[in-house]
Amino acid sequence: MAERAEPTAIDINCGCWVPKIAGRGAGAGWLRDPGAMVAMAKMVVERVALPVTVKTRIGYGPESDMPIVDLARRLEDAGVQALTVHCRTAQMGHSGAADWDWARKAREAVSIPVVVNGDIKCADDARRALAETGCAGVMVGRRAIEHPWIFREARTLLDEGVECAPPTWDERIDLCIEHLAANVAERGERHGVAVTRRHLTGYLKGIPGAATLRQRLVVTDTMAACVELLEESRQRRAAARSHDMEASL
Repeated sequence: MAERAEPTAIDINCGCWVPKIAGRGAGAGWLRDPGAMVAMAKMVVERVALPVTVKTRIGYGPESDMPIVDLARRLEDAGVQALTVHCRTAQMGHSGAADWDWARKAREAVSIPVVVNGDIKCADDARRALAETGCAGVMVGRRAIEHPWIFREARTLLDEGVECAPPTWDERIDLCIEHLAANVAERGERHGVAVTRRHLTGYLKGIPGAATLRQRLVVTDTMAACVELLEESRQRRAAARSHDMEASL
């Protein structure tokens, strides 16, 4: 079914730690039986014409000797063409610091590309992760949900060696409205507005004076009311900038 959608590759998720997923053997639950994971990946490789990749964690935990290095070799032997390593155990969830050194060890053990994942929260994290591991790339996870501009920021730093300007308030408002409209068109107004809330609050996170706007958005049920709040905020920001410019003259 996935192959019929004609994606670039089929990526097998063996990294989800959420108990209701991992607890029934899916996601990172495969790490409790690495042999079964390799056999499963090999079956997929043999049955599709597309490249097959795997994302996984360094182990289920709390092993003192994580299986990721040997597992990387075995997945390569099974025909997997790239590996993404989330540098936490399944039992860690999102707690604790990701240990990028495990991605380096896996990268040194195989010839396929290895991608490092975990705690890539800003452009400089991406730069450091690549420098410290020698990996072929970095994967951005949770940070993309609240700050999708991380991709242009990372590319600018990696390609040009300079930091790019943060998103403007207008860019943030425009993305809030665009995402809201897309979700409402796809899911209907009630559900579309509800599922967009976490993104809207993320897009406005860390901005001075935005807390009140975020609080109002999470209890607003219609698209029109959300857009009205967002546009009012845009106008207030513009007026404040204009006042500041006049005061400085």
